Amino acid sequence: MGALLASGAARAQDDNINLYRYVLDVDVPESPALVALEQAPLRVLLGAAPKPVMATVLASAAPGALSPGLSLDIAPYFLFGGGIRSLSSYRSNSVAGRLMRVLTKTTVSAALIPDTTDGGPWRVGFGLRTTFHDPHDPVLNSALPERVAEELERHGVPRPADSDEDVSGRGVDLSALFDEAGRAMRSRSGDIQVSAGWGVSARTEGGVFTGEGLRDTRHTFWMTGQAALGRRFDVLATVQGLDVFDSGRALLAGVGVQRKTSVADFRAELTYDGTDERLHPGAAIDVKLPGCTSAIASLATAPGTSEDDPVLRGQLQLRWYFARCR
Repeated sequence: MGALLASGAARAQDDNINLYRYVLDVDVPESPALVALEQAPLRVLLGAAPKPVMATVLASAAPGALSPGLSLDIAPYFLFGGGIRSLSSYRSNSVAGRLMRVLTKTTVSAALIPDTTDGGPWRVGFGLRTTFHDPHDPVLNSALPERVAEELERHGVPRPADSDEDVSGRGVDLSALFDEAGRAMRSRSGDIQVSAGWGVSARTEGGVFTGEGLRDTRHTFWMTGQAALGRRFDVLATVQGLDVFDSGRALLAGVGVQRKTSVADFRAELTYDGTDERLHPGAAIDVKLPGCTSAIASLATAPGTSEDDPVLRGQLQLRWYFARCR
């Protein structure tokens, strides 16, 4: 029996799989385009790997302004069908293997919100985000792909085609395997997920896609880390360079905590914003909804438009994302 299991594991290492079958429904990070527009729920960002696809609709409220918005995030590797890999190549710690994992976890993003402050028709944002270090990757650091293959084989289910991104609906309940993998990844206490991103925002004067119609361009760079201190508790840290190519450039740095439950995730943060040289608190709740959706409500202070005291901003987001959800 041991020889059979060993041969099965070796065969699984050489078999092609579709990476996107194993995207867990945990830790959905912020849209980089919304970060560039300063429309993320909070400014201390998650360090977790992104989902292959995510769509967000939002409503933000500040004194005298209510602004809707939307964003779309997608991994080019997913878009062009790059999820089919052999386990051995994906798990390789060679330079090429590491770079391919980074490419797999790179997303591009676009966002659009009305300009309620300066009379322009729109504010647009574009962003790029990647995860450099992800010890919570279930394909890299768990036997989830092998166990799913073994469970399907045990029930006499034919091997899924390489292009199949979903292995549910085959008469086999795999939820326990995915739940166990999620718990195992969350239990890797002390491991730090590290991500970084860039985003640019601008106001439009004419058509949204007319280059001559863009002004007040602002570039933002950031790096963020997320350390698990047990299965239900995270510590977060973020550094952002704001408007880095302009004379008004400033540094933002902050720390936060996240408490996870089966129903919702709770986050709190404290940031220092060099724009007004003040400390800004914030808090958010991320409630899981049926399917791959969640609703986020946040409240935080932010620099005002002048030298006045900070303003209080509230936001509600509804997000859909690609993952293995119940």
